[in-house]
Amino acid sequence: PGSFEVQLSILDSTIRFWAPPADQPVAYVSLPYGILFECLDIGNVLFAWYSLACERKVLLVSGQLSLLTVCAEILCSMLFPMRWSHLYIPVLPRFLSPMLDAPMPYLCGISRENFPHAVGDISEETVVVDLDRNIITMGQHTPDLPSLPHRRKMKLEAALENHAGEVFWQARGLTTAQVEEARASGDENELAMLLGKADAVWDEKISTLDDAFKCSPAPDSMSLLYDDAIGSSNDKKQSRWDAVQEAFLRFYVSMLKDYRKFLPPSPKDTRSSWRDFGGIDGGGRFM
Repeated sequence: PGSFEVQLSILDSTIRFWAPPADQPVAYVSLPYGILFECLDIGNVLFAWYSLACERKVLLVSGQLSLLTVCAEILCSMLFPMRWSHLYIPVLPRFLSPMLDAPMPYLCGISRENFPHAVGDISEETVVVDLDRNIITMGQHTPDLPSLPHRRKMKLEAALENHAGEVFWQARGLTTAQVEEARASGDENELAMLLGKADAVWDEKISTLDDAFKCSPAPDSMSLLYDDAIGSSNDKKQSRWDAVQEAFLRFYVSMLKDYRKFLPPSPKDTRSSWRDFGGIDGGGRFM
């Protein structure tokens, strides 16, 4: 309700212009955005999103099939107002793994169980995103991503840090301040112990995502030490994720608003180029 839409018919084509309500500048997406920011830190979220924006090959890997589809959908929604129009298979079956060497951009997901069998088929230009371990690996021939305008990149990062900066470490039973303090202390043993504890908490949280019936945790479960279940932050502050979506939308608007400055000037001579170089009219011939 409140959206605005205009349709124009030109010859046999219908062109549709759509805008969301004025008080809701971002199209509503009922996806648990918090899960993606619990799986990946902000730097890796931005890298995965930018790889898709540049139409690269991206492969998501996880031991939980439910994470693959949800995170793939969230990454696609971050492209708004653009739309992913290339190969898209959130959960790739094992017998289709040769498609990972397709000569086109793709966004696919594969289970950790099937990943070892697909390694030989993965293109050397693929960006592999490990959702369980917060690791991004690039193939040997993966082209470098073009640099983003520094000021606009910093503004996007600041918005994400402001609205979702604590989510990654909260999902692991820590705070950003605790991690930064451990790193600043220079005590490698303390830092390793802290990160090991965080990994144990995270592994336990995601280990049951695909279970149809989740059992109560054991008395010695590390999850009992923390109240936040995976994705719970999404319920506490839904407006946080509206702001995250809006941050990506504002980035696109700032990048595209001056697009006319980068268009080549229209040539004054509109004749076909082959006429200028001895084409058919000039006695030339096609070889």
